[in-house]
Amino acid sequence: MATPATIYQSIVEELLRFKSISTDPAYQGEMKATAKWLVELFRQHGFQARMVENYGNPIVVASYLVDKAAPTALIYGHYDVQPAVLEEGWDSDPFTLTKRGDRLYGRGVIDNKGQVGVHIASVFALIASGNLTQNVTFMIEGDEETGSSLLGTFVREQSTLLKADYVVVSDGEISGGQPVIERGYRGSFNATLTIKTSTTDLHSGMYGGAVPSASQEMISLLNQLVAPDGSIRIPSWIDDVPTIDPQALADHARLPFSEEEFQRITGVKQRFSSNGLDFCSQTTLQPSIVVTGVQSGYVGVGYRNSVPATAQAKINFRLAPGQDPQRLLQTLQVYLSDLLPSYVDWTLETDEPSAGIEISLDEPVIQEAQAILTTIYGQEPLRKFVGGTIPIVSDYAQVLKVPQVLIPLANEDCAMHAANENFQLDHLERGLAFSEAFFSR
Repeated sequence: MATPATIYQSIVEELLRFKSISTDPAYQGEMKATAKWLVELFRQHGFQARMVENYGNPIVVASYLVDKAAPTALIYGHYDVQPAVLEEGWDSDPFTLTKRGDRLYGRGVIDNKGQVGVHIASVFALIASGNLTQNVTFMIEGDEETGSSLLGTFVREQSTLLKADYVVVSDGEISGGQPVIERGYRGSFNATLTIKTSTTDLHSGMYGGAVPSASQEMISLLNQLVAPDGSIRIPSWIDDVPTIDPQALADHARLPFSEEEFQRITGVKQRFSSNGLDFCSQTTLQPSIVVTGVQSGYVGVGYRNSVPATAQAKINFRLAPGQDPQRLLQTLQVYLSDLLPSYVDWTLETDEPSAGIEISLDEPVIQEAQAILTTIYGQEPLRKFVGGTIPIVSDYAQVLKVPQVLIPLANEDCAMHAANENFQLDHLERGLAFSEAFFSR
C-alpha cells in the first residue's frame, strides 16, 4: 500500500509541472488545465469533484463522505503560483520538482501546491487504508496570488458546497523549527497611482525648470505617505488600530528571533520598529504602507534628457486586524486629493480590500490539533499572528462561521515567492504525520 510520502511525491511532481501563474493572462490555459487535472485526480480517489467557474479562475471543490454522522473538514488551498524563470537565480527548472540535499525545490512546492498536497496525500492514504474518520471537502482556488477578489462572492453564493464543521488552512511557515498555530492575519489591498503633468515628455533643455516633472511630483507625494523608517504619515490612518492584546505580545515573545539570522536571510542593515515592538508584533499587528514599484521617465542605456510626463507607483497596504478597509480607502482618496497640486492629473486604482482577522484558539478542534503537533514535534506549538493576508479566512469567518485551524507546515527559509522555493524534507515528513493523525483521530 502506498504511503503518504510516496503519494505526495507523485501528486506534487505532476502538479508542479503546470505553469499556473495567475498574475499573467498568458497562462490562462495552464490555469484551466491545472483545475481539470485536480478534478480528475480527486475523482480517481472516490471524491465527488467539480470545477466551479465564473468566479475568476476555476475553483476545484471535491468532497468525500465517510459517514453522515462524522464531522466534516473543509481544507483550503490554492493552485496558482508566482511567476518563475530560471534566469531569476533558480538552480534548477522551477516547474520541475527537484530534490537537492535535504530539500525539494520548485515553484509552488510551498506556496501552495506542496502544502495543500500534504493534506491531499494523507487523506488519499487514509482512504486507502480505511482509517479516514472525517468527511473531507477540498476547496482549491486559482486566484490567491492576485487577491482572490471574487472569492468572497463565491463563498456567499456557494456556501452549501462548503458546509463543514471546521476549516483547515496550511499556507505559511513555522518558526525556528517549532510548530505554529496561527492566530490571524493582517488585511490588505493594493493600489496603482498614476499621475500626469503634461501631454508628452518635454525637452529638458527647452522646458526644464519651467514645467512640472511627473517623476518629481511622484517622489514628493510618496514621501508624504510613508517616512523612511516605515512610519505612516497619513493623518488618522492608525486611529482604529486596536490596542495590542498582552497575550499576543507574550506569545510573540516566545518566538525564536535572531538579529544575526534576520540579517543573513534579508541582507538589510537596519530593522525598524514602532513603539519598541518585537519584530513579529510590528509586522503582524501594525499597519504598513510599502511602495512596491515606481516607473517614470527613461532608465535605459545612456541618457534621454526629457521631463517625464507620467509616473506610476504600485503601493501595498497592510492593515492591522480590526481596521476598516473601506474607511482607509476613503481616507487615502481624500489625502491624495488634498496633497496633489491642481496641475497634476491623477487616477487611483485599487483591488478588492481584505480585512484582517483574529482567530479564537479556544475551540476544541484547535486544541486537538495542538495536542497532535505537540506529540509529533515533541514541543508545544507557538502561537502567532501573521503579517501576510489570506482573504479567504475572513470570508469563511463571515459566512461559514465555523472554527478555523491555521497550521503552517513550511520551513522558515523556504524562499516563498523567490528563486529556489523549497520544502525541507524533515518538515514535510512532520507535516504528513500531523495531517494523517489529524484526519484519523
